[in-house]
Amino acid sequence: MKNKTKKILVAEAVFVIGVFVYVFIATAPSQIYPLSGMSIIESDFSFEIENGEEVLISFDGNFTNPIILNETSDIVFPPGIYYWKVRRGFRESEIKNFTVQGHVSLDVEERKDTYELYNSGNVDLNVTAKKKGHITGIMILEPDEVEGVEKDNSTYIGGQV
Repeated sequence: MKNKTKKILVAEAVFVIGVFVYVFIATAPSQIYPLSGMSIIESDFSFEIENGEEVLISFDGNFTNPIILNETSDIVFPPGIYYWKVRRGFRESEIKNFTVQGHVSLDVEERKDTYELYNSGNVDLNVTAKKKGHITGIMILEPDEVEGVEKDNSTYIGGQV
């Protein structure tokens, strides 16, 4: 009878330990998006995570100076390679990386007496104004910056700084 009781106690202990191991693994924080190695053009995307409270972002895989994001954080990433992981309490997910690509884009909106030049890309934009083949002006537009210029038959060319 004692052997049978020991076997039952051992079986119960193995079962309980198995449940704890499963719960520990199943509730580990994990990353869903962006995928590891992914290239992204939009610099204002959203992270998708599971079982996590914070997203840690770093410029290096050692997380020397991490940026800590939570649900209410709002950040725009300049072009570059980033490393990220998810944290919940003392547990952290594996480290993944993604790349934000530089995106050059100049939009021109016609208004009544002016044109509005809008840097809709995610890098600083060098805008050159030309009239009759001659450069008449140069300006730098930061991402999301708008500059009004008068209508004077100029041509505007934008390129990455």
